[in-house]
Amino acid sequence: MFRVSQEIRLNTSAAGAAGQPQGLADVGDVSSSTESCCIFGRYQRTPDADAYPTEPPHVYVAPELTDAGKVQLLHLPSGAVRVNSTISFVIKRNGVKGNFDVRLETPSGQHGAPLQLTQLDPERFQVECQLTQAGLYKVHIKCNSVPLPKSPYIIVTIAGAATPIEDGNEHAASKPSSKCPIYSSVHISNVCYAVPHFESDASKVQSRGLGLTHVNLLERNEFTVDASSAGSNMLFVGILGPQGPCDEVLVKHLGRHVYRVAYQVREPGDYTLVVKWGEQHIPGSPFSLSAE
Repeated sequence: MFRVSQEIRLNTSAAGAAGQPQGLADVGDVSSSTESCCIFGRYQRTPDADAYPTEPPHVYVAPELTDAGKVQLLHLPSGAVRVNSTISFVIKRNGVKGNFDVRLETPSGQHGAPLQLTQLDPERFQVECQLTQAGLYKVHIKCNSVPLPKSPYIIVTIAGAATPIEDGNEHAASKPSSKCPIYSSVHISNVCYAVPHFESDASKVQSRGLGLTHVNLLERNEFTVDASSAGSNMLFVGILGPQGPCDEVLVKHLGRHVYRVAYQVREPGDYTLVVKWGEQHIPGSPFSLSAE
């Protein structure tokens, strides 16, 4: 569509038959005279906004921009829970519009159907699920296909009773059957939990990134840990420097046991970086680094 005056050329089929001399005329005069329609020459016109046909309007529909960081997760278990327990938690919108998708990944890596959401009020939804296996469950939550910042959320399930330790007495754990996993005792806040030994092989973990070989002061150093072929377990990362532990270490699960690790140091000197998959060091760990 023209917004300014444009110069155009018209060549009519009857220009020769008309026998008229070439000349300059305004297109507005063409409609008033049949003879001027046959003139071959240059024409000047200032078009109106609606004088030229345009394509039909197209309407594009896109999902609404979602600020998933505003969504809150309430009452999600922070400690270990028993196998075959039914847990529930609440998703609070905090004004975020859109549809939520909640899926549960079992310790064996299987993804089930979307979990049912029960609306408590316009701002809150309740989710219930049953945990039938021992190990690490992952709760994947998305809003308008955008994952929540801390998704997936980890839930640890255990088998066997958890008995408080009283008066310093040792906890007597029952002997597990041959068909059950082997469990070790972990004491947290004077309570003994049975934590399963996961089947994993730390030697199959792969790591890459400049953060494993070079340290930049006052800048974020990053590397990636790929444990997708190393079984199921937990990733532990620690950095020890001249003044003690590193000030900041961030571990982000990217999915399928792939993690991005970022850390920052402020003091020059030698650092030791430890990366473990469960209780075993990954290849190359501990890493010796130097910051200048």
